[in-house]
Formats: sequence, C-alpha cells, structure tokens
Amino acid sequence: MIKLTPSKNALIVAQQYLKHEFRKVFSDVKDQKTRRRLDRSIENFIQRENESSFWNFLAAISDDWKLKSIFYILSSTKYRWKLKEIPISKIILTGMSPTIDKYTIKKFNRNPLAFVKDWHKDKKMREDILKTGLAPYKERDPFPILVLKEDQGFRVFDGMRRTLLTLIRGKDKIKAWIGYQTNPRGKSLISNGHCYFLSNIYTRSEKKDKELEKAIVCISKEIIKNYRNGKDVLIKRIAGWSHHPEIKRIFRKMVK
Repeated sequence: MIKLTPSKNALIVAQQYLKHEFRKVFSDVKDQKTRRRLDRSIENFIQRENESSFWNFLAAISDDWKLKSIFYILSSTKYRWKLKEIPISKIILTGMSPTIDKYTIKKFNRNPLAFVKDWHKDKKMREDILKTGLAPYKERDPFPILVLKEDQGFRVFDGMRRTLLTLIRGKDKIKAWIGYQTNPRGKSLISNGHCYFLSNIYTRSEKKDKELEKAIVCISKEIIKNYRNGKDVLIKRIAGWSHHPEIKRIFRKMVK
C-alpha cells in the first residue's frame, strides 16, 4: 500500500498552507476563536476523513483554484522540510502577477536586493505594485513562506506577498519552510481530480475515435510512470468506479 504522506513535516506544511488560504477566503471571519476552530479542523482532517481525502483536498485548493504547485511539491518524496530563518538576500523571487512580474522578474531578474533598492526611488513602480493590492494582513503574515533550496538560493513557491513586504520593511531575514532535495528519484502524487478530468475528456467527446483513445492511453501511461499513485488512481478509483464500459476497457490497456 502506498504511503501517501511523504513525511510529518510535509503534512505540517500542507496544513499550514490550507490554514493560510482559509484565512484569505474567509477574511470576513474576524473572531479568533472561530479561526482556531478552523485551524484545528484542518489539523484533524485525516482523522475525520482519511489520508487520501486530505491530499485530494489540498490539490483541489492549490491546483484547481489557486493554480499553484503546492500539492505537487509537498506530496513529493524528493524533499525533506525544515523550518528556519533565511537571509532575505538569498531569496529567488518568483511569479506573482503580470504587473509585479514585470519588475521582479523582467527588470530585476528575480534579485530581491535590486528590487528593494529601486522600490524606494521609483514612484511609478510603487504605484503600479500597490494598485495590485499588495498590502499587509496581520492574520496571514505570521505564516512562514515556502521555498525550495537551490544552488543559487531559496526559490519561493508560496509567499511572494509576504516576501516583498519583508523586503520593503527593510528586514534582513524571513521565516521559511525549506524543501531540501534528498531523494532525486522521488515522485509526487497525482490527484483523483486530474485523472477524472482525463476520463471525462473521452466520455464527453463527440468523436470517440482511435486517435483520441490512443492519446488517452499515452497520457495515462505517463501518469503511471511519473506519479507514485498513478496506477492506483487510474485503475482502482477512476476505472474501478466508472459506469462507462469504454473507460474500463481503455484503462485496462495500460496495465497489460
């Protein structure tokens, strides 16, 4: 049986991400007691539901809604996670929005010190970025950012707003969960939803020809090869629960 949760810390980071997003989507909830109840509910999700449901819920929030790679990275067995304070100068800035990326990525080449140097003297840049809604939120800002350790520094994959605010405030360190690659051959999970979408491409197509079938099989084989739970999700969850005989037939081809 596949161990879905890569490590204790990966689970803690995943829970933190959900808590942070819940603070954002339920920003009208101001009561601290209610927020703590939501936090505890997230922490007890696996006991209340199950491990698979937790990771699929994370995928639904991070992939389908926020279009981020949180689920892909945190479910991977490539990384081990540590909570540390890191120098802000070693941060590698990443994408946030077209307006902000015009400066952080295109103009300053992801360099945090170049960004903050111009911030204090470029009025137009400040106005452009502030118009995007860059602002502090005391209920969300204490959460550590999420980064991956690379040769050049620490690449942010969640927490760019918090990173830019830390730079603007003149701080030289920021708290972060750091992903260190310790297993280059490690693999991520794939969500039920992504595999279900693949089956829907076929079942909802007006032209179910051999070319489409061949493409579905080809993609499915890539899923099985590249995701550690790919075979289980496709065969047991999608084909196993499907009432469409063609889906059962096509997906069985992948294990022959």
